[in-house]
Amino acid sequence: MKRTGDVLGLLATAAAITTTGWFAATADTGQRYEAGLVLGMSAALSVALLRRFTHLPLGRRRPYTFALPLPAPDWAAPPPDPAGDPEALRAHAERRAELLGDASALGDTLRHTCSLAPQLRAELASFAVTASIQASNSVIGPAREGPRSPDPEYDAAHALGELVAAIEFSRIGMRALQALVTEEPLRPDPPCYFNPLHERGHARVALPGAPEGTEEVAACHGCAKGPEPLLVPSAAGPVPYYDSDAVDARWRLLGYGAVAPDNGATMIATALDGFRAPTAAAASGGGAKKSRTKVS
Repeated sequence: MKRTGDVLGLLATAAAITTTGWFAATADTGQRYEAGLVLGMSAALSVALLRRFTHLPLGRRRPYTFALPLPAPDWAAPPPDPAGDPEALRAHAERRAELLGDASALGDTLRHTCSLAPQLRAELASFAVTASIQASNSVIGPAREGPRSPDPEYDAAHALGELVAAIEFSRIGMRALQALVTEEPLRPDPPCYFNPLHERGHARVALPGAPEGTEEVAACHGCAKGPEPLLVPSAAGPVPYYDSDAVDARWRLLGYGAVAPDNGATMIATALDGFRAPTAAAASGGGAKKSRTKVS
């Protein structure tokens, strides 16, 4: 069928050029210039249409080459330990969000050129754009909002949770772009549930407090042996981020993507779902385990 379409396209093009050439040959002396111009435009348009709608090798197509912006982020380098201070992490999160923002336009270009399936290309490009927007919002959000409560520890915990989200979304977006550049599907690479700033969660362990065998989360090798959670400030002293009401309920219930074993799709879908205030049960901590079970 493709060969038949190519032959029909060639015949139609030949007929169009022949007809235009005949008119040019029979034109009056004063009309030769206009006739030649029409013939040239007709030939150029015919070749362009053949290249676009047929599989004929008309002319050499220069291959596209793409690269991620430099300097590429060193994702193997661990982020600085905030020790409860969001400002210790802000510069690192801002740099990651900025790098993704500079590269996010690449996703739309690669969506039309790489050899992956069209649906997968569109999904990866959407991942990159959504992750870039969410990373930027998570970086500037706490600073723009100002004090959220009379409790400075609450504000610090909220800001720290948002900066961790910015780092994780930046990683998801850059991985999506990397998949488009290398033309390989995006593979799962979840963070460590206990501390998303640790190395990646390549182990699966039981969720603390959940019945044995009912739920598992991703954890780094160190936390798989003994959890060392990310601590955020509170009025009663440092607490794990997943037990803090100040951290956005979406991120702590998902463990920044460590609860659901996917390639970042859950975090992206949660970001697209919009900001929602946590329920009273989740805010009080009484319904946390139930909500986590639903997410997974």
